Amino acid sequence: MSKVYTFGPTFRAENSNTSRHLAEFWMIEPEVAFADINDNMDLAEDMLKYLVQYALDNCADDLEFLQQRQQAEEKQKPESERSMPLLEKLKFILDNKFERITYTQAIDILKNSNHNKKKKFEYPIEAWGADMQSEHERYLVEKHFKKPVIITDYPKDIKAFYMKQNDDGNTVAAMDVLFPQIGEIIGGSQREENLDKLITRIREMHIPEETMWWYVDTRKFGTVPHAGFGLGFERLMLFVTGMTNIRDVIPFPRYPKNAEF
Repeated sequence: MSKVYTFGPTFRAENSNTSRHLAEFWMIEPEVAFADINDNMDLAEDMLKYLVQYALDNCADDLEFLQQRQQAEEKQKPESERSMPLLEKLKFILDNKFERITYTQAIDILKNSNHNKKKKFEYPIEAWGADMQSEHERYLVEKHFKKPVIITDYPKDIKAFYMKQNDDGNTVAAMDVLFPQIGEIIGGSQREENLDKLITRIREMHIPEETMWWYVDTRKFGTVPHAGFGLGFERLMLFVTGMTNIRDVIPFPRYPKNAEF
């Protein structure tokens, strides 16, 4: 099977109770054989641009209505705090080639930014290895590059065991796609196809080996390089509709301490 995908519910382990997180959300997850991290980035960018273009071509009246609603809601805000108009924001995705940078480059930019020096970040960036927060992702997209950004080559210690280990021994071939106002909209990686490296990583992370036999078997008898990612469907809906709370773009929102249905 060279190109497969799944679209189904996903459950968060973390107790994330924010306007961008749900306890249960839906994820579109493609996985492509013979693909490396660069193919993965190309696919993610093409897919997002296709989806945004489709919405503009087929839902123009709805988007115009949503833009008017957004602008009416934000009338009371100072101009500096208003969101980018919805249609302008969608065209911003189509008109820009996504900037591709490494995690190391991103940390350098953030660490040396006036925002960080003036302690305007809630979570200051102090050193390589920090896990980036939404405020950092949005700074890179909205203030620094002024275009969508794809960050690659994250420290292996803050990423999952199955991600392809880079030759430097410290980073993995992971990627996050960052959008304005949303932050991360896609997360993915090239997968580790080397059986020995995979087992070593499972042990390093203290994951019980007996629970991973089914995954290890997909490497044990030979495999090929492959890569994939997850696109959070509600985050995509949040972006395309201009809504501000993720609970408004799913029929039955489930978040910590709430599961009515």
